[in-house]
Amino acid sequence: MTKIDKKRYIMKSVSIVCLMAVAIVLLSTPAYAGFNWENNITVGTDGMTWGYTEQYTEENFVFYKSYIDSDMGNDDGYVSAWELLKIDSITRDTFYDSIINDMDVKINNSSTAIHLSEIDSSISEDALGKVYRRGDVTNYYKVMYSFDGSLTELGTNIWFLAEPETNMTITFPAGFEITSIEGIENTTTTVHNRTTTLIGTIGFEGEITIGYAENVTLKTSAPEPDGNVTSIPDAVEEPSEPHVPYNPVDQILEWLGFGPKR
Repeated sequence: MTKIDKKRYIMKSVSIVCLMAVAIVLLSTPAYAGFNWENNITVGTDGMTWGYTEQYTEENFVFYKSYIDSDMGNDDGYVSAWELLKIDSITRDTFYDSIINDMDVKINNSSTAIHLSEIDSSISEDALGKVYRRGDVTNYYKVMYSFDGSLTELGTNIWFLAEPETNMTITFPAGFEITSIEGIENTTTTVHNRTTTLIGTIGFEGEITIGYAENVTLKTSAPEPDGNVTSIPDAVEEPSEPHVPYNPVDQILEWLGFGPKR
């Protein structure tokens, strides 16, 4: 099992033996049927957030619940709340240890200026109940990193170690553009409100390198309006008649027929 496998399947085991068992089951299922893993990375100027979405359906939903009950709980055929809390705690700890021992982010081939700052997880309550009850479950994980300097100070490319052949979305700060892409297939790049987003599928090696640079045009251009905006011409004020100061004598003369009418 590669280090990528160990890192990405940590929520299913805290030991190498259990970890290998889970990986074997998932890999023996054609095209990872019943299991989905997606990555959503938001890169900031002085840090980044890596979010993970993990979904179990079909047979792997039952397998996942069975693992929680038998390996994390009391093996009574029922997943209870305390068993979910236990796997939540173990997942955070194992995530932390895995990343600290093998940093999955580098800037210009170095991780010395990158620090793991926080780990959060949300284990779905849909896993509660009888082990063999069918359904599906979606869990969310979020890992936050801080940088010792800004992106432009630290380098011109950023590297990620991710689960091969899974979907990934990467968003860069406003004013940055992507200059090169390695390790991602079927890519789509969009720019909205000066923000560049890359969507694609991670290659079989699981290693991604993206070149970036500040773009003066993106940095200084005005944000794009949301939705359709119809231009309304400025109202043109029609000229008004010149104002004639009121004079009571003129008014009396006008009534008598001796003055001009206004």
